[in-house]
Amino acid sequence: MEDGKPVWAPHPTDGFQLGIIVDIGADALTIEPLNQRGKTFLAPISQVFPAEDDVNKHVEDNCSLMYLNEGTLLNNIRVRYSKDLIYTSVANILIAVNPYFDIPKLYSPETIKSYQGRSLGTLPPHVFAVADKAYRDMRVLKMSQSIIVSGESGAGKTENTKFVLRYLTTSYGDMSRYR
Repeated sequence: MEDGKPVWAPHPTDGFQLGIIVDIGADALTIEPLNQRGKTFLAPISQVFPAEDDVNKHVEDNCSLMYLNEGTLLNNIRVRYSKDLIYTSVANILIAVNPYFDIPKLYSPETIKSYQGRSLGTLPPHVFAVADKAYRDMRVLKMSQSIIVSGESGAGKTENTKFVLRYLTTSYGDMSRYR
């Protein structure tokens, strides 16, 4: 990590904090938060990560980040969430953050149509993209597919499962057209 470059460091009460290294100790670094000049805290060397130069930029796929670490990943998700972009990916894994309110057109019939037959990564990350890929892989590879939906209580697992089922039944529910 270069001198004066921003870093992500675990803060005792605030999660990962953006700051700069002001002193290097034997086992810990002294970090000065960028938003609280003069107020420093210690962080273990092994848990301090480089930050992107522009911490307000966001990417659809976390693999596009210059530094893929816990701090930059969480920041990217935070920035996207603040713009009502609740889906982010890490390659073919979808990360969803429950917005706890309806986002207009996120699950509309037009959105369903836009994801039909599209490869992952050609449109923004969405639960519909995962559902479509699983269905098409099942048809092409002639192998069963699974979608694992995991998270804590209240994370939106049930709702996202409903959206997968809505997508599949709306897009591919009338099997007579495939015969």
